[in-house]
Amino acid sequence: MPMTMPKIAQRPADRRRAFRNPDFVRSHRDAWLVVIAITVVVDIVVLILVANIAPREEWSLDLTLSLVVATFLSLFFSTIMARQTLRNHHLAQELGQLLERDRLTDAATRDCFFKRMNEAPDAYGLSLMIDIDHFKSINDTHGHSAGDAVIRHVAQILKKNCRSLDIVCRYGGEEFVVFLFGVGQEDGLQIAERIRKVIERAATQHEDKTLRVTVSIGGSLKERAKEVERSIKEADDALYKAKALGRNRSIMTWLQPDGSVSNAA
Repeated sequence: MPMTMPKIAQRPADRRRAFRNPDFVRSHRDAWLVVIAITVVVDIVVLILVANIAPREEWSLDLTLSLVVATFLSLFFSTIMARQTLRNHHLAQELGQLLERDRLTDAATRDCFFKRMNEAPDAYGLSLMIDIDHFKSINDTHGHSAGDAVIRHVAQILKKNCRSLDIVCRYGGEEFVVFLFGVGQEDGLQIAERIRKVIERAATQHEDKTLRVTVSIGGSLKERAKEVERSIKEADDALYKAKALGRNRSIMTWLQPDGSVSNAA
């Protein structure tokens, strides 16, 4: 069940994201609208030119012939242009997908993660570094295809249990980074533990095998003036502590292992 987290108002940068692509032809409907619009404009221009150049007594023949030729040519060339523009849009989407989405999990790539965070340098929230426990043994025991299935499984759980506002990133191998906008100390550990327990309870099927995994989680707050790289480094340090303490647990930088608040927090 998706977890409940504070609702965060959409930032101007988020609203602008929808208008970044300058392409005006994004579907076949758009292509036909462009073709019709160009044809109408060309026909109007031809009407005006013929009306100003040809003698009035020749308008009937000249206008008819001119409109037929102009309509045919504008339909021909505008259709070619619209199709090419639509093709370019689809290619741009595919390229963006390759650059910004991990092919195995459809999570954000590392480049996409830092791009989005750099667009919101004053963002406040929780950075989580998440690592699948004993992942090498899964590959060694069940094969790399099983390892891929486990990575996809964990990514799906992370995306399902985060808001669309948040960023779920496959950071590398079996490691993920999640940034939860607007989440602070009050909810940070609780949310990390919810994610960890959902993964612990869930199983995935691969071929004839039922696979279960656990994760270790390190968390760090990103204050508005803090660089995201520093927050990720602190979360990574907390992750190593979680591993050293036995794995399958969440460690937050502002908490001691016994749950008390750190003096440095």
